[in-house]
Amino acid sequence: MKKLLLACLAVTVIGLYSCETEPADSEIHGVEALGELSEDCVVSVTPDLPSIVNACTTAQGEDAGGTFFDLTISDTELAGDYGAWCVDIDLDLGDQECFEASVYSSYETLPANFFENPQNFDLVNWILNQNFVGKESTSGGAFTFGDVQWAIWELIDDNNCQTCSDFGSDWSIDRGQEIVDAAIANGEGYEPGEGDVLAIVLIPNNFRQSVIIPIPLGCEPEPSCETAFARGDNGNTCFLDEGFSRWGWTIGPLSEGAEESYEIYAAAGQCDINKGELVGTVDVSYVGGDVTVTYNIDDDYTVDETHTYAGNGMFPTDKKGKATVAPGQYSIQENLSGDIYVIAHAVVCGDFD
Repeated sequence: MKKLLLACLAVTVIGLYSCETEPADSEIHGVEALGELSEDCVVSVTPDLPSIVNACTTAQGEDAGGTFFDLTISDTELAGDYGAWCVDIDLDLGDQECFEASVYSSYETLPANFFENPQNFDLVNWILNQNFVGKESTSGGAFTFGDVQWAIWELIDDNNCQTCSDFGSDWSIDRGQEIVDAAIANGEGYEPGEGDVLAIVLIPNNFRQSVIIPIPLGCEPEPSCETAFARGDNGNTCFLDEGFSRWGWTIGPLSEGAEESYEIYAAAGQCDINKGELVGTVDVSYVGGDVTVTYNIDDDYTVDETHTYAGNGMFPTDKKGKATVAPGQYSIQENLSGDIYVIAHAVVCGDFD
């Protein structure tokens, strides 16, 4: 559950697939391929992922199917078979080795001290979406998995393999460098879009080498956003009953020492909760003249903005001293005493029925 806290003296918000890479066309895709948004949906490079998976390598090097490792994840929604690449040459990982790993998108903030050049994961994502293996190289011959693995290490680590014995004999530094140069020229700022793959980072919890696996990116419906207000079971007043044209509730009066929790409803037009959707709760504390309001929004939703009022009047007032329910006019008054009223408003985004 997401928690957002607002207090009277400083009003602040606190933010308390299973498949191999599909073949792409033969063209090299540059940054102009960006564009995660379409008319009706959105593609995220930081999707919801499990925090931990259990994985095993099942083949390595020339025995693997075109990547450095064949790898199987046995649990969570990521369960399935993948082609994996190594990203930390300082540590080892072998064939037929099982491990528990923490899971991250390569576009989120990664744990410190695991990767020397994490800023280059955009270039690695670009490489994964070019399907280099098997294509002809200007350096001579076709690109191999060893060329790609060497290029990934060259971009992410601060050193690289010398003999690279696990690559077999059919690889070359020249072809690896060709991949690196192409990534630097075309992949700066790259983000995969719909139909591309995203590099997911697996960091073993037993100090073995980290790997990346590709997962396909699909287009998901863009979430809709609705206005939401907290509502008390008792002691609350609908704005409409007081002559305003906007729906919502003011809660109160609340006495000093009150510590209450209220449901927050989205899209409850005309103050009819049967038309709306319960999206969380709001905790209100009024102690020692200070008011603290905590929004507890369910994990199915995201919060776009919040506005909170607390004061002795049933409603806040605008610059002309006229009562208003416009969220942009809300604030938490300082040094409150006596009975107070609270209005808790949020804009909540999600999949509303």
